[in-house]
Amino acid sequence: MSTRTAPLSFEAILNRGRMLSDGIPFADIRAAEAVAADGSDVDWFDLWMARADFYEDLGTAAIEAGHGISGGKWLWNASLSAHYAQFMWFHDPARREAGQRRKVLLFDRAAPHFSRPGERIEIPLGDVAIPGYLRLPGPARDDGPVPCCVLIGGLESTKEESHLFENLCLTRGMATFAFDGPGQGELFFDVKLGPDFERYTSAVVDHLVDRDEIDADRIGVLGRSLGGHYAPRSAAADHRFAACCAWGACFDLSDLDSMPPHTRRGFLYVTGIEDENRAALHLRDSIDLAPVAERISCPTLLLHGAHDAIFGMEQVEKYRGGLVNADLEVQVEEDGDHCCHNMGHLVRPRMADWMADRLEAAR
Repeated sequence: MSTRTAPLSFEAILNRGRMLSDGIPFADIRAAEAVAADGSDVDWFDLWMARADFYEDLGTAAIEAGHGISGGKWLWNASLSAHYAQFMWFHDPARREAGQRRKVLLFDRAAPHFSRPGERIEIPLGDVAIPGYLRLPGPARDDGPVPCCVLIGGLESTKEESHLFENLCLTRGMATFAFDGPGQGELFFDVKLGPDFERYTSAVVDHLVDRDEIDADRIGVLGRSLGGHYAPRSAAADHRFAACCAWGACFDLSDLDSMPPHTRRGFLYVTGIEDENRAALHLRDSIDLAPVAERISCPTLLLHGAHDAIFGMEQVEKYRGGLVNADLEVQVEEDGDHCCHNMGHLVRPRMADWMADRLEAAR
């Protein structure tokens, strides 16, 4: 939404488990906590954009000195800092969008320097291009093309945030393709959230099956948070997916009114619709797996935290009742929060293992 409102408190926005699991250094989180504790008037956005500046300077200097691996790592730290500066900054569109653009530029600079480089690809679909990164697990192999896991973000998780999960896939013999769809990341500027996300995922698959490095019969899809709706929706529409993982149970948006206020604000924001009532109707119409759930036929994993404050446990039951033609495995962590971010060190490797097993990846 375009109306500027009061900023969020540090405590409302700080998600320690998620940030640590995604790669924010512990020291940076402690520094942010110290700023909050001493009553400083430095706000969240400015603090994390300053960290982006710090890491960009380190990365640039390292690359100029011939240390590309270190430089790429620090530029990625810079991108991740910019991501977390703006990830919940829906009340201040100008700064949010500036942070989003900065994040992308920093990641573009980092990607070629990763030990398994990221190849930026823009896939045409109608009047737009779907931005994404393909990463391969290693040099060309004698035993042919490799499986690939397509990675989908959520409300404010984007392709740049998936880097460490990509590494889990890569070390298990899978390629990865992370992209932004409607309402997400870069594509938000051209296409807002709508009811046809699966069109964009299928365009990604169209590209992947034409790549010599990718085994067209071993492509899986994994979606996080709102992506826990988009991934199964994509599998329902495109039977080229051999496996699907929903990282967080988002069957529909019946929970919209009970969500934390800043999350609900974010959902309204990415519709691009000014009127809140119209935006809420649009969301509920667009995000509903019920009409297509029975079309999902590939093995599907649902991972959910019992203490998820965004998507309640009734969403899990809707998955159980709706995916009647899929081999559905449900894992509910009794101590888990939203997407089990508080136990990422346990659940993220397990999801990567599950996907590698279903795609018969070499590990």
